[in-house]
Parts: sequence; structure tokens; C-alpha cells
Amino acid sequence: MTMVLRWGLPAAVVAACVGYLIYSASGGSTEYYLTVSELRANAPAGDVRVAGVVQDDVTRTDGGLHVTFTENDGTASMPVDYKGTLPDIFKPGITVVVEGTLGDDGVFRARTLLAKCPSRFSTQPYTQ
Repeated sequence: MTMVLRWGLPAAVVAACVGYLIYSASGGSTEYYLTVSELRANAPAGDVRVAGVVQDDVTRTDGGLHVTFTENDGTASMPVDYKGTLPDIFKPGITVVVEGTLGDDGVFRARTLLAKCPSRFSTQPYTQ
């Protein structure tokens, strides 16, 4: 019995600590977002993240630091107003995730804009 307490109790404590570290590390990195359709169906109060594809109506003003565009998820669309620096790959057709609030006028006022990297890369044959 003493052998079980001598090795079992410390092993259980170490396992519990490792489990807690894994749980706390993965819980904070998980970020959820809504689609435009989900936002239109049930607009939550406060900040929210919304994913969609940038349409062709991008308008840049204020030296490119103020951008307005329409974001679409294939079913619904919404106008987005963003002030700040844009990712290098921002252009029509790219999927973006915007974080901010939906105004009473239906315009989404984004505080953060993240561009999702394209998942398809073309491979070129290696030549010397």
C-alpha cells in the first residue's frame, strides 16, 4: 500500500498538472467566428468575428487607411467599414475575418481585419 501511495500520488499530481496546462493552453487559442448569414440571423450585442469573401467594391480613402467593402459568404452580404493597416494579401476574392460591431444602419464597423491565407499553393517543378 505504501508503494502505491509513494509512486501513485505523485504520478496523479503530475498528470493533473500536465492536463491543466494542456487545457489552459488550448482554450485561449481557439477563436470562433460567424458567417455573414449567421450574423444576419442572430446579431449578438457587442464585439463579434465574422468571416466572408471580399467583393469587388473595395474603396480606399485616407491614404489607403480607410477601407469600405462588401463581405459575402455565398448567401448573405454586409458592408464593412475598416480603418487601419491592411494585410498585404487583401484584395477582392480573398477570405477575411473582421472583428467589430454591427451598427444599427447595417454596416459592420471592424476594429481588426485578418486575411486568411490561400490554402492552395501551386507547385513548380524543380529545375536546376
